[in-house]
Amino acid sequence: MRITTGLLKGKRIFPPRIRGLRLTEEKVRKAVFDILGDYVRDATVLELFAGSGALGIEALSRGAKKVFFVDDSRCCIETIKRNIPPEVKERSEVFSGDWLKAVDYLARRGEKFNLIILDPPYKKNLVVLVLKKLQQCCILLEAGAIIVAEHHRDETLEDIFLDRLRRVSQKRYGDTAVSVLKFCFR
Repeated sequence: MRITTGLLKGKRIFPPRIRGLRLTEEKVRKAVFDILGDYVRDATVLELFAGSGALGIEALSRGAKKVFFVDDSRCCIETIKRNIPPEVKERSEVFSGDWLKAVDYLARRGEKFNLIILDPPYKKNLVVLVLKKLQQCCILLEAGAIIVAEHHRDETLEDIFLDRLRRVSQKRYGDTAVSVLKFCFR
C-alpha cells in the first residue's frame, strides 16, 4: 500500500500482522479523498478503528492540520506509529484503546473535529453504534463536520439518520460501501 497524493505521495504503508484484518484498498482510499477534495486541508481529523493508519496518513499527506488515530489492537498501534513518517509526526497523536473510551476522553479534553473517518470491522453493527454515539457526543464535532464511514454494503445506516446527520454521498466498491455524512447542528 502506498499514499496516493500530496506531500507523502508514494510513501509505503505497512499492514499490521493480523490474520483476517481487512484493510482499505488503495483505490477506495483514493476515491474517498477525491470526494473530500480540499475539505481535508487544515482539518482536524479523527480516525477510529485506524488499523494501519493509512486513511489518517493520507489525510496528513493532503494537508490535514492534525490527525488522531485510535485503535484497540496493540499490533495496530505499533504499526501506525511505524507508518507515520517523521515529517508529519508532530501533527499526529495515537491512542491505544476502545473507540468509545477514546471518544469520551477526546470530548473531555475539548477536542473538536472537522473530519471523522471510521472503518470498523464489518457486519458487527459497529458503524451504526459509532454514528449514534457521535450524534449524542456532538461537542466533538465542528459545525458542518464530515464523517466518512466505510462499511459492508449490506449494512444499512438508515436508522441512524436522525436530525443531525445527512448523507452527502454513498459509493460502492465491491462489498465495501463508503458513506459520507455531514453533521448539522439544530
